[in-house]
Amino acid sequence: PRRFAHGFSILANYQFAKAIDDSSAVKGTGITRTNPFDQRFDKGPADFDKRHVVNMSGLWELPIRFESRAVNTLLGGWSLNGIVSLWSGYPFTVGSGVDNARTGTGNQRADLIGDPYLPDDRPRDQEIAEWQNKAAFPTGGATLGTFGNLGRNVFRGPGYASVDLGLFKRFAFTERVGALLRFEAFNAFNRVNLQGPNATQNNANFMRTTAAEDPRILQFAFRLTF
Repeated sequence: PRRFAHGFSILANYQFAKAIDDSSAVKGTGITRTNPFDQRFDKGPADFDKRHVVNMSGLWELPIRFESRAVNTLLGGWSLNGIVSLWSGYPFTVGSGVDNARTGTGNQRADLIGDPYLPDDRPRDQEIAEWQNKAAFPTGGATLGTFGNLGRNVFRGPGYASVDLGLFKRFAFTERVGALLRFEAFNAFNRVNLQGPNATQNNANFMRTTAAEDPRILQFAFRLTF
């Protein structure tokens, strides 16, 4: 962190973490084990695991001053703050969507028979259409009588990056009466943050990304204190 001095301060932190469990949430069938004969079959990264997280925030009192008191009251004394949020993608599991094991349990997995990874330098539209190589997963999900050979949460979805900005000014009318005028922009640069792809193999949108996080959101606020 940089302490507030000369009208400026900044704070930054980095987190490296790894969360492992065997069930981040109860399965839709009410059964917490995909394979009731193997307790370790579901062990893997937690659904909420974010391996790398970077957060930065700053405050800058803009050096804008005017000789005229009236003009300075309106146009001077503004401050700018910002928050930068970056983190790596959440893990996801490729499920077969069918009961190949014939046990009645849900969330069984697909088999992997090829290289699931595609080039990282592909255009955005290709990433949206096919996040992992669909040809690496055989039609039908998994061999009959098995739960699939893929581990739980072995793949990662898209990362996240966003910048939030705020411009604000305080007004002091009397010792007890004041006001705060604030303009805010969330995801100020309108970056498209894709959500994870559809990972159910028997779904028509398998490995296609069909949703994204919030676009740019603008907000205006005025608060009177007394």
